[in-house]
Amino acid sequence: MACGRTNVIRVACGGLFLVALGCSAWEGLLDPQYERSVSAKLRDINRTNFASRMSKPPASVDEKIDGINERLPKADMTVNAALDRKRQPAPQKMDMGVQEARLAALRNNLKLQASFIDPDIAKTFISEERAKFDATIVAGIDLSRKDLPELDDEFVTFTSSNDALDKQVVKLTRPEQTKETLDMDLGIKIPTPTGAIVEIGQAFPSQELLQPQNFPQYVSASKFSLSQPLLRNAGVPVNTASIRIARLNDKAIEAKTKLTAIRVLAKAEKTYWKAYAAAREFDIRREQYDLAFDNFELVQKLVEEGATARIEVARARLGTVKRREPLIEAETKWRLAQRELKLILNMENVGLDSPTVIVVETEPHLAHYEFKQAEREALVAEALENRMEMLELELKLAADAIKIDFARNQTLPLFMLDFEYGVLDRQGSFGSSFRGAWDFDNTTYKLGLRGEIPVTNEKRLSKLRRAVATRTQRLATRQLREMMISQEVFDTLDVMEQNWQRILVARQNVIVAGINYEIELTQFREGLRTMREVLEALTSLGEAQLKEVKAIVAYQESQIDLAFATGTLLGYSDVDVDPVPLY
Repeated sequence: MACGRTNVIRVACGGLFLVALGCSAWEGLLDPQYERSVSAKLRDINRTNFASRMSKPPASVDEKIDGINERLPKADMTVNAALDRKRQPAPQKMDMGVQEARLAALRNNLKLQASFIDPDIAKTFISEERAKFDATIVAGIDLSRKDLPELDDEFVTFTSSNDALDKQVVKLTRPEQTKETLDMDLGIKIPTPTGAIVEIGQAFPSQELLQPQNFPQYVSASKFSLSQPLLRNAGVPVNTASIRIARLNDKAIEAKTKLTAIRVLAKAEKTYWKAYAAAREFDIRREQYDLAFDNFELVQKLVEEGATARIEVARARLGTVKRREPLIEAETKWRLAQRELKLILNMENVGLDSPTVIVVETEPHLAHYEFKQAEREALVAEALENRMEMLELELKLAADAIKIDFARNQTLPLFMLDFEYGVLDRQGSFGSSFRGAWDFDNTTYKLGLRGEIPVTNEKRLSKLRRAVATRTQRLATRQLREMMISQEVFDTLDVMEQNWQRILVARQNVIVAGINYEIELTQFREGLRTMREVLEALTSLGEAQLKEVKAIVAYQESQIDLAFATGTLLGYSDVDVDPVPLY
């Protein structure tokens, strides 16, 4: 007995230790070292010193200004792309057309690769919902042993043909007993699309009396049961509603992924033309600088020959210095455009600050598209048909209709039809009891109907009203989205026409400005004009060229916008938006 009490005390202490351990685990503490590191980053604000990060001390303005008047070496600045000629390593050229840029963006763009994972995630919700009809195997086994002491039972009265026992009131006493019980059961539970739950099971409960004498008994019990809802949760449409909603959500996410692909490709095209504009602006600024310096050298020569006044040297020098700053800004703008293009293309071995120069080789597509009213309306109809936003909205509306039907079913009373049938037998062994059960000498069955009717049902009615209101709201959103898409198409058509007219005006302006500059330069050589007037004409020429570049790029972007507004891409070639394998 003492040994038994000791074991009980040990078990109790062990249980208390596990409870205490569980209480500390409830705190959910982080790794101490990691938590200290994060806390330090959240608390401290560090200071920086740029001078300490440089390999040589920073220079002052006075130390650098002496070289500003020296002429930059004549070179293709869009290739070397550097005012500092000592930059190493030398830049490498990479010719790229707009179609190659689109394909590179489709393969390598990180945002697009991330969005390609969304459909795979959505498909897991479909399989998760379908799994609710998976069968479940249920199995269990229990083994117990009981050493029962002698036990006084209740008083009983005997009825017997033996006069000595008849009507005798006695008190029964159970002797000390040792029992072993083994319960085994195996079954399968099958949910069905109609809402019914089917269960098939087999149980083998057994009990063996070891003391005061050995007496085994084995029971075999087979059971089949069916529980079918009649109103709420009844029927295939109700029980498959979540699967159909998951499928519609999967299609909506695919539509969103395709929209992301179109946006990325449209942005890649715009970034391509932005890099084109930056390169052209850099060329124009460089040409302005070179022409101004050519004029400065011409003035110096004319002054040495006595053909012009010395004041013209200062004017020419001012012209070169004034064009140096726009050239520096144009170079920086070109660098930023190159880096933005590299970012969206994300090409292998072409880092954001790599010396590789992407040379845009596709020339702008300059053709005038004049859409009549019927063609404008056709573009709107095409946009409403092709835009992924509209398809996504239609899919959500279809899902809303399913949710309304499901919510309406949930407002019905719950009535369940239950049926159960079983066969059993009891013998001295497992095998004999199992075989004997299928003689169908001992059978059981049960047929029942049970119901559940809520008093107010307000909770389910509120869900139904919310589902209806959500669909009504989405229908209004669809009308608004249709109007916004129509407006986007019409606005883009007008902007595209405007940009075409800008190109025509800018081209004419370039021609006239070029002629004017040549005339002013010729008259300067003849002594009829000053260098100030020549530089003003040169400035007008440069500004006209820049406006033409801006108008051309704006026209390209408006074509991209029109294609995007109609849910398509600019017609270089078809693009497949199937996900790129990640592994």
